[in-house]
Amino acid sequence: MTKPLPPLPPHTRHSRIIIDLAAIRSNYRLLKSTAPNSKVIAVIKADAYGHGAIQVARTLADADAFAVATSLEAIPLREAGITQKIIVLGGVVNAVEMRSCFDYQLDPVMHQFWQVELLQQMPTEAQIEPWLKYNSGMGRLGFSDQNLKQALAQLKQANNIGTIRLMTHLANADDDSDPSSSEQLSRVKALSLQDYEWGIANSAGILGWPKSRVNWVRAGIALYGSDPFFDRDTTPKLQPAMQFKSQILAINTLKKGQSIGYGGLHTCAQDQTIGVVAAGYADGYPRHLTGGYVMLNGQRANIVGRVSMDMITIDISGLQAKPGDEVTLWGDAPLANEIARLSETISYELFCHAGCHGRKEFINKN
Repeated sequence: MTKPLPPLPPHTRHSRIIIDLAAIRSNYRLLKSTAPNSKVIAVIKADAYGHGAIQVARTLADADAFAVATSLEAIPLREAGITQKIIVLGGVVNAVEMRSCFDYQLDPVMHQFWQVELLQQMPTEAQIEPWLKYNSGMGRLGFSDQNLKQALAQLKQANNIGTIRLMTHLANADDDSDPSSSEQLSRVKALSLQDYEWGIANSAGILGWPKSRVNWVRAGIALYGSDPFFDRDTTPKLQPAMQFKSQILAINTLKKGQSIGYGGLHTCAQDQTIGVVAAGYADGYPRHLTGGYVMLNGQRANIVGRVSMDMITIDISGLQAKPGDEVTLWGDAPLANEIARLSETISYELFCHAGCHGRKEFINKN
C-alpha cells in the first residue's frame, strides 16, 4: 500500500515578502495630516495590494474606515474582529451579496439602478449606509449627470438605509499637469449636491489635488509607500512597506561570447560571474522587465538575460557573494516603482502578484 505523501508546507517558494507594518502606520498618518479635514479610508482590497488585509486592518486600529472591492473581501475582516466602516467599492452583483451587506454591516457603492431596487426589496429591519457613485469622467462605474439625482431620489425612498453618501473617482490624478482632474471636480460642483458627504480623492488626489480633499478621501497605493504619480519614484516621507527578497541559488562563471537563459537575450561581452536568484515570474517578479537591478550584500547587481519562472540571473562580476546570500528584488532599493517602470506596468500590479505568491513575514507589529 502506497504511503500518503506528507502535507506540503503553506509556502513552497524561496521568495519572501516582508511587510513593515510600522511603515503602513506612518504612511497613514502622513496622508491623514495631508488631508486634516477629511476622514481617511484605508483601501485594503486585493489583500491590501498583496500586503495582507487582516494584518493591515489590525495595525490601523485608528483608521476612519476601510474599503475593499467586494463583499467577499469584507466578510473575513468582520470575522477577524474589524469593526470600522467597510466600504464595498465594486458594489454588489446579486441579492446574496446585498444580503451580506446587511448581515455584516457593509457600505455598498451603488452605480446601477437595479442595485438600488435590490436594496429596496431586502426584507430586513437593519439599516446600511450606501454610497452613490457618480461618473464624473472615469467612464467605468457610476450614474451619469442625468441619472444621479434620479437614483438619489429613488434611494431616499428606501426605509432600510441610514446616511447616504456620494463618491466619484479621479481618472488622471496621477498626472498633476493633466486638466482632467480639475474638470471632474467642476462637474461634481455643478451638481449642487454639496449638502451630502462626498468622497473624491484617491492617493494622488490626497497628495496632489487639494480641492479633491473633501469629507472623505481614499488612501490606496500611497498607504503602502509607493508614489502614485507616474513620473516620480517616491514622495518624501512615504515609506515602502513591502520588501521582496530571495537568495542566491548558484554562482557560475561564463566565458566571453556565452549566452544566458531563454532566447539567449544576454551574451557576455567578456568573462562574467553570474548569480542565479531563486525567484521568477512564478513568485510575482515581472517577466517583461527590461534592464533592472537587485541589491546583494549592499551592492547593486544588474539583471541580465530573461526572467524565468523560477530564476533571475544577475551580473555579480567583482562582487562578494556566495550561495544563500540574501537578494532584495524591490523595497527601499530598488523601489517597486523603478521595477514597474522598466516592466511597463505599475507598482500596484507588482505588489498584488508578489503578495499572492511569496511567504509573508510581518515586522513592527506594535
